[in-house]
Amino acid sequence: MKLWERDCSRNSTEGEQMDDVELDMHRSIDELGKFSVTIKVDTERDMGSEEVCGLLEELMVSVTRACFDNGADMIGHVKSCAHNDNTNTQICAANLTSFKTGVKIRDMMDGTMFNGGYIMLHVIVHGLWDPQVRDISLKEIQRTMSSRALEYRVMRDFFESEKRVKD
Repeated sequence: MKLWERDCSRNSTEGEQMDDVELDMHRSIDELGKFSVTIKVDTERDMGSEEVCGLLEELMVSVTRACFDNGADMIGHVKSCAHNDNTNTQICAANLTSFKTGVKIRDMMDGTMFNGGYIMLHVIVHGLWDPQVRDISLKEIQRTMSSRALEYRVMRDFFESEKRVKD
């Protein structure tokens, strides 16, 4: 719904109405689509450094390319990290700010294996709105995890819990 189409007369306080309008105005100015998710990955095997870092890279590139295929025109910042279940420590981190420079990966596994844990993905692109970035990201996560035969579940969808404009 566009700012000028909003009906602020719904059952809410004046402060909530102003928060909604300010959020709409901010989004209409910056035109940045944002989405963040934490997924729990259940593996039936140990995954080494190359596989874990490759998974993060594939997730980031596939989500970002799909955003571009659907109207995004610039990468704001896409980042991801993996945490091992056993130690709850970050084992791999990656970021993407340009296709020219590619994904920058920091591997901290030091010979340990990943046998389940959490992956966080944060996506900021220009030219799409939050709901579009969310839908594209979730579809690409599903496609990527399925192609690698990895089970996962969404633990926290930050769009739904913290960024969503009230309908």
